[in-house]
Amino acid sequence: MKEVRVLAPAKVNLDLAVLGRREDGFHELRTTMLLVGLADELRLKPTKVAGVHLKLGGPALGEDMPRDSSNLAVAALEQGLAALKQVGEEVPGIELELIKRIPSGAGLGGGSSDAAAALHGLQELLGAQIAPGVVQSILAGLGSDCVYFQAARSTGLGRCSGRGELVEPLEAPKAWWVVLVTPDVFASTPRVFMALDAPPFKKSAVLPEDPDWSQLSAEDARALQHNDLQGAALRAIPELRAWRELLDRDFVLSGSGASFYSLCADQDEAENLLETVRGACERGGHHPRFLEALPLA
Repeated sequence: MKEVRVLAPAKVNLDLAVLGRREDGFHELRTTMLLVGLADELRLKPTKVAGVHLKLGGPALGEDMPRDSSNLAVAALEQGLAALKQVGEEVPGIELELIKRIPSGAGLGGGSSDAAAALHGLQELLGAQIAPGVVQSILAGLGSDCVYFQAARSTGLGRCSGRGELVEPLEAPKAWWVVLVTPDVFASTPRVFMALDAPPFKKSAVLPEDPDWSQLSAEDARALQHNDLQGAALRAIPELRAWRELLDRDFVLSGSGASFYSLCADQDEAENLLETVRGACERGGHHPRFLEALPLA
């Protein structure tokens, strides 16, 4: 096979509960994540030169994008190649072209999605299977969100617990759209968590009730959304406050930010809301990095 093309979709958090601070330094989370129709693109080719060779491009490519093994897609490929080699597979080098469309530092999981897509594409390219447990171990080691993008790939919705690496795939709603607003602000996840005053996690903690999102209208779903990180993000990153004031209350921060989004029942509702937000941005002199109405992935 000469080339494999894989899409790596973005996510938003329908809800996010922080249950406490764990002994390992992470936070115990309970969150439901949903794939949306904005995606990076990965193109993988075999090469005779050993290793992973990265080429970057795309409208969302920024100076902060790692160009070495600290790039999660590169790290995933390196570990995937090592896993295949360990079980006796002959492996080539890999040329990876990564086309970035998902803004970074935006709470949309772009890097994590790239990692999961890279492992998926590697197996397709080489016609070789990596044991599912090994895939999960690689992804969990790379980042808390990475497992979700592999586990929920078929349905688009997943309920995540632990530090985010324990994933239960769920059936996703079919008709929703989202309006996604990414301010011209970079949100550092560690900085947001440092601003979060979370008590120590207790295993006896009462878990929040999980709605059946697939059965809800967009209006009913909006009433149930919450994000325990939103207040911490607004404290840690003051530039986000002006955007929070600009947007309708139905907009919720995704993950640790910086993106806000609102659920819509259909394309017409989403496009009407998009025009309202676009007008408010123009009047207020706000310049988002990304502003679009999107279907679900």
